Amino acid sequence: MLAWSSSVTGGGDLSVNTGAALGGVYGLRALINDNSAIYVVDNTPTAETRYRARFYFDPNSISMSNGNAHYIFYGYSGTSVVVTRIEFRRSSGVYQVRAQIRNNGSTFLTTGYVTISDAPHSLEIDWRASTAPGASNGGLTFWVDGVQAGSITGVDNDTRRIDAVRLGAVGGIDSGTRGTEFFDSFESRRLNFIGP
Repeated sequence: MLAWSSSVTGGGDLSVNTGAALGGVYGLRALINDNSAIYVVDNTPTAETRYRARFYFDPNSISMSNGNAHYIFYGYSGTSVVVTRIEFRRSSGVYQVRAQIRNNGSTFLTTGYVTISDAPHSLEIDWRASTAPGASNGGLTFWVDGVQAGSITGVDNDTRRIDAVRLGAVGGIDSGTRGTEFFDSFESRRLNFIGP
């Protein structure tokens, strides 16, 4: 976690170890044993109008009641306004993910849910702010394992920027969700598809 700006570990519930590795020697292990968020923070983005991020995520057989969901990635404008996020849920016995983007009016627009297996998956977003007031040309593209899984266009979000991101069990954890999930190989940039 030393490469990150800061972390909230929940007294060691979030840790780096070899058992969580999905792409290298070490990975990020998130032990969910209560409803408290645990995550790492990257404060290096600065008023970004375009932001791409890719990471690996493994549900690792985490126990979730049907309908339970939580967020595994947040992108912030400033220090408190979430402008993009990735949600992970269990529905009808399967794991699913989707991505969301917030407009100027604070409404979240969402991609459809994509079913994923109980295995490591590459998740990637391309977030874009609208270029001017009234232009309504902001958007979000979402890929799962390098395959486009959703796209949202025509978003009026010219007042939004990316100034920080969080990765982990970042919010919305339900009491029916308990266990461990893994994260690894986070990468971010302004331009160009990253890929698995």
